[in-house]
Amino acid sequence: MLDSDRRVRGGRRRRGRLRGGRRREDRGSECRSQNDEREQYRPGATHPLPPLVGPSRRSTARSTALQRPFALIWRAYRPTDECIRLRIPDNFESGLRYLWIREIQTSADWSIDVVTSDRRDGPGFRVSRRRALTVGGAAALSVLSARGLSVATSSANRSDDRPERGAPGDDADPIRRVHDAGVTGSGVRVAVLDPTGFDPTHAALAGAVADIRQFGAERAVVDRTTHGTAAAASVARLAPDARVLLASFRTPEEFVAAIDWCRTGDVDVVLAPVAAHGTAATPQSDVYRATRRAIDSGTVVVAPTGNAALGHWRGPYAALAGDGPDSRRRLRITALSAADSLSGRFLAWLVTNPSLGVDLTLALLRAVDGGERWNLVAVSQPVASRAGQRLVADLSDAEYALVVRPAGRTSSFSPSAERDSAAGTGRVEVTTPTHALSPARPLGSIAAPASVPGVVGVGVTETDRDAAPPGHATATASDAALPDPVSPYSGRGPTPQGGVGVDVVAPPRPWVADGRPGTSAAAARAAGVAALLRGIDPALSPRDVTEVLRRSAGDLGRSGRDLSSGWGRLDVVAAVQRVRAR
Repeated sequence: MLDSDRRVRGGRRRRGRLRGGRRREDRGSECRSQNDEREQYRPGATHPLPPLVGPSRRSTARSTALQRPFALIWRAYRPTDECIRLRIPDNFESGLRYLWIREIQTSADWSIDVVTSDRRDGPGFRVSRRRALTVGGAAALSVLSARGLSVATSSANRSDDRPERGAPGDDADPIRRVHDAGVTGSGVRVAVLDPTGFDPTHAALAGAVADIRQFGAERAVVDRTTHGTAAAASVARLAPDARVLLASFRTPEEFVAAIDWCRTGDVDVVLAPVAAHGTAATPQSDVYRATRRAIDSGTVVVAPTGNAALGHWRGPYAALAGDGPDSRRRLRITALSAADSLSGRFLAWLVTNPSLGVDLTLALLRAVDGGERWNLVAVSQPVASRAGQRLVADLSDAEYALVVRPAGRTSSFSPSAERDSAAGTGRVEVTTPTHALSPARPLGSIAAPASVPGVVGVGVTETDRDAAPPGHATATASDAALPDPVSPYSGRGPTPQGGVGVDVVAPPRPWVADGRPGTSAAAARAAGVAALLRGIDPALSPRDVTEVLRRSAGDLGRSGRDLSSGWGRLDVVAAVQRVRAR
């Protein structure tokens, strides 16, 4: 952060003011002029900086490298230019994370750019440009390892430690505006619950992690950038002064234990970037009850709506019963997009209505002889603590389909009597997050825990409004200034209880992990915004936070709320302004 106050151990701030309003001088500063300690740097002049020392509180690696001297020169342009530019020589140490700029004395509110003349990575690279009040004292400039990014002089430069996934371009401008206003999530505790584990040494999490817990056998600490690491990093990016708690789990029972730990641990916001397909979010389920306990105790719970809208089908059992000559009773399996392959691991869930009165299974079939015959490949199996059954198989480059059968039957035709006995009363739900189904029925594809009433359910937009070509500024009026379509795979409402389910949608940024970001990235963004709101007003209830996110969102599609985008596109700036105006 670019604060004139420096953090000390324990998270407390050491104020940099003395009596009379003067700022405390850094006794160890080597940046004073040799001729006049009170000399002010003149706009338009060039002044040498001595070796920079540090690191800051968020830098835990390469401390030796940080002590190495660098021949840097900074230039202060006229106040109308609002720019301080650090030009870094070709031998710049790329591992440097934070620089301390001392004794910069000016009355302007400066914007800071860092560029390099090293041509090996193209014309240079850009790093974070934030605004800092540098009226004497010390200010910290965050560099965060930006090797490989192109030079840009727009108002939308990156501050992440690596290129974000999901969409080209940048969304730093609205987030930076919020941080510049002093809204950083200070004093807020955010827990991230994820089954993939976390790398707490990741640069984006350095100095932000307050606690790590492991529930069950799933390792909480790993040495790679996992899905959980990326989710936690996104929260830290949005709310850089929030304290982040990390917890791993695998089973629904472990999730319940983890969220109960958050409830009793004075956590303000819980991010659960998971989609528990095959789990019925009914008031009788343990996941439902544990999530509601957390919300009722004052914890904001944020979760993605899931990525299975294209792989979702829900309807009467009679529509899928049997696999005879009627091809309309089969769900064809396709790739999620033209760029994806059908081959690979296939995962599907079957959830049935208890009123059917018959045990059903989901059967995977493979076409032979051009579809004249269908061979059985695999059937679903019950899973402990889940309401549904799971089917797992490895697909090759062939034609596949799904059908629903009574348990234990292996013949290829289902008598009509079986269908008639359940027609009109029993319904089944088939969901695959790995592939698409044809035909698909996206409505109702929202997954638990987002489908639990009171949870902030977050979908994902197809494109990123904040993206802009290098060298071009992004829109500045609002984070929802331009409408974006909802991604076709983003989970839709309604919930099993008939609610909308989707509260807001958001772009899948920032995201530092490999692979395609989805609703988890969007939910992480929303959780970061929730932390900012709680930082402004700790008295906000979970319902208050949800209402602020809804009312400040930019409407998408049809006027008003809908089952795809909820109340609209998440607007960081508008949400913060709404709370500050309360």
